[in-house]
Amino acid sequence: MDVVVDEEDLPKEPFSQEQLTEVWNTFVTKIEAEGKMNLAAILSIDEPTLKGTTIHLTFPNSTNKVEVERQSFDLLQFLRKSLKNYDISLDIDINEEMQKKFAYTPEDKYEKLKEKNPNIELLRKTFDLDL
Repeated sequence: MDVVVDEEDLPKEPFSQEQLTEVWNTFVTKIEAEGKMNLAAILSIDEPTLKGTTIHLTFPNSTNKVEVERQSFDLLQFLRKSLKNYDISLDIDINEEMQKKFAYTPEDKYEKLKEKNPNIELLRKTFDLDL
């Protein structure tokens, strides 16, 4: 005889962004301990944001999205049980611009350094340095 679970009877307790982040990090630590380093790294790329009971994630490419979707059952099961809310769902977007922040050109690196310390420009001009 099959056990039928009525989805209306499952808990739907409210939870905060902080609670989500804490449980999310616990899951990442758990899968790292299981040796799933690739998935742990992917889940660490973006901070999950909460809108209602939907968790929004943005990744730099579709490969990351497919990998998370493949493992989403375990992830959602862990989140739902830990947060005691079975309405939780995932919404995954792809943002190609995110990829750019990982691939720096020498000019991009220089601009980042200049943002952190404007005196770099003075140093470059003083010694007549090129990029």
